[in-house]
This record gives sequence, C-alpha cells and structure tokens, in this order.
Amino acid sequence: MCSIDGYWVGHTNAWEIPGTEDLKPYITAKDKGKKWLFGTIGMAVISAALATIMSVFIH
Repeated sequence: MCSIDGYWVGHTNAWEIPGTEDLKPYITAKDKGKKWLFGTIGMAVISAALATIMSVFIH
C-alpha cells in the first residue's frame, strides 16, 4: 500500500529495530505484492461464493 504510514515505516529509520538492520526490508516488495494479489483474489472468490449461496437461498 502506498500510504503515509507505509512510507514512514518502510523508508525511514523511525521504526528501526536495534540489531536487525541487516534484515531490512522486513517485508520485501515481492512478498507484499504476493500478499496483496492473493488477498485480492481470495476476497473475490469468497465474495463470489457468498453471492452464489445467497442467490440459491433467494430463488
């Protein structure tokens, strides 16, 4: 996500955890993209399943 919080946490040293500097970034852009993609697809599948269930009950 491109929010102020995402930028502040991801691109400043304000949230640096002492002793973990070599682990940055804590969540890589690739992992963040995968989470976003699967989350979006997952929500679409759940929405379609719920819509199907509701249409069965209505008809």
